[in-house]
Amino acid sequence: MLLRRMLALSGTRGLLRLGAALTAGLLVVTACGGDDDGGGADDTDTDEESDTDETTSGNGGEDIELEFWTFVDNHADFLAAQAERFNEENEDYNIIINASTVEFADMHDRLLVSLQSGTGAPDIVDIEIGRFATFTRGDVPLHALDDVVDPYRDELVEERLAPYEVDGVPYGIDYHLGAYVMYYNQDIMDEAGVDIDSIETWDDYIEAGKQVVANTDAWMATVETGGPFSIRGPMLQNGGGTYNESNELIMDSSENVEAVELVASMVHEHEIATVAPGGDHHDPAFFEAFNAGEFASLWMPQWYMIRFPDQMPDTEGKMRVRPLPTFEPGGMVSTMGGGTGTAITNQIDESKLEAAKEFLGYAKLTYDAQVRLWTELGFDPFRNDVYDDPALSEEDPWFGGEQVMANLQPMFDRLAPEYTGPRYPEASTALVEIVAYETLEEGADAQEALTRASEDIQSLD
Repeated sequence: MLLRRMLALSGTRGLLRLGAALTAGLLVVTACGGDDDGGGADDTDTDEESDTDETTSGNGGEDIELEFWTFVDNHADFLAAQAERFNEENEDYNIIINASTVEFADMHDRLLVSLQSGTGAPDIVDIEIGRFATFTRGDVPLHALDDVVDPYRDELVEERLAPYEVDGVPYGIDYHLGAYVMYYNQDIMDEAGVDIDSIETWDDYIEAGKQVVANTDAWMATVETGGPFSIRGPMLQNGGGTYNESNELIMDSSENVEAVELVASMVHEHEIATVAPGGDHHDPAFFEAFNAGEFASLWMPQWYMIRFPDQMPDTEGKMRVRPLPTFEPGGMVSTMGGGTGTAITNQIDESKLEAAKEFLGYAKLTYDAQVRLWTELGFDPFRNDVYDDPALSEEDPWFGGEQVMANLQPMFDRLAPEYTGPRYPEASTALVEIVAYETLEEGADAQEALTRASEDIQSLD
């Protein structure tokens, strides 16, 4: 297989912070969600083109050269490896991936211009979840992927498809499930005298947090004011979010108000949580403080697991993973956060389309592909049947020797979906700049902040 990185510009490793400026239909991003909304790559900054080693893998089938744009090095490597495996098993096509890794904002902006102008777009492309709706307003310049998804649909966690669908039609396929979990520092919880498995509801969590604050030098949790994760997770878990299944904006729904009030109460009323150093859970100041044992827990998606060994080495053996506390007994115990959908653009040559679709299904949705999402990328798969695979049943010493991935599957029956409507990118901006910052940092009223955010979004149309 031939792999050419025609561009190796900087991919970033920061939390998605969508900028406020919206000009000429382009959304300016101040920091990319990139792999921190579901990737796991350390991208290397460079201003020059970088060619990787070239290898070939021929099977005698028809050569199909696919140009692929991404903003995460590991995604390019993953699809390159999957192409080699596909070529070994397939007699009809020999897939040749020409991959370009481009900085997050630059890649999405180039893609938008290319699709709007009708020329210059790649064959396949990674589109981050926070930007996906930018490309699905009006006439969708991407190919529908029903025929890619349908052969695997019975085994998939259906909720993971929703963020990349328009009117029930899928246009992108993710690299992970991105299930929200609670991360506990077991040493701190033991010092506080708290049994983490006794925490079932958010009320239980708050009471446990009071014990942590009273009996240790740690805070129970931190919350983000420069990113969406601390409030978006509970909002979705409680049946809210930015859009509903009918594509209606629901920013100021009662479910969202309740969720934001809950998180804000941890900071301002119960005083068990504080704003994360640097404003989000990817800031170096936060990593340093969590590593030093200043916080007992945080809720983030599963892909955040890799941050502990990468950025917080002193947490080795101390961390535990559990479902989110519920709003009420028997309620939802998780939702999904972050993501990147791989799509096929409408500028692909029609002669390549069927081969590209067959490859995409193989690379992302087959049993072996989903196992490799975990073994090669460190992500939680979204096929139910792979969680019994030995590779996902291994004990993880960093997390107390527990079978972390195998323990995730029971959550899937209580997993709240997320829907991304036409103004999802702008809603994400408002969620951070108005709702999270003003309610968690400044103590503003949740209902008023959500109503103002909703009105701002509606005013755009």
